[in-house]
Amino acid sequence: MSMIVQLLWIEMAIKASVGVVLVLFPRTLARIFGLPTVTETFWPRLFGATLLGLAAATFLEDHLAAKNGLGLSGHIAINMAAVLAIFAMLIMGKVGGARRGRILLGLMAGALTVLALVELAWA
Repeated sequence: MSMIVQLLWIEMAIKASVGVVLVLFPRTLARIFGLPTVTETFWPRLFGATLLGLAAATFLEDHLAAKNGLGLSGHIAINMAAVLAIFAMLIMGKVGGARRGRILLGLMAGALTVLALVELAWA
């Protein structure tokens, strides 16, 4: 296994580990690292989902024949991870705030889904 592949696996492991912890335990992680108290878990969880998408993109980079950065496949993974996090938080009622905020997040998730589907057609 080449050094580049090993580095990609290290990147993937770090991003996936931090992403999972941020998605599942954002308040605990903030408390452990002495960060400001997390009153609303929306942004830490969205960031965790983004890190999981980056880890998935790195996995795809290692396993696809074309080796040219994240490429469309990576962007699809990142977009879908963010979409799943947004929809999950909307469904669980973890977003809070005004109705227009929930509508805007739903529209943003829908737009990212459409973008991912268009990218999938070209990937």
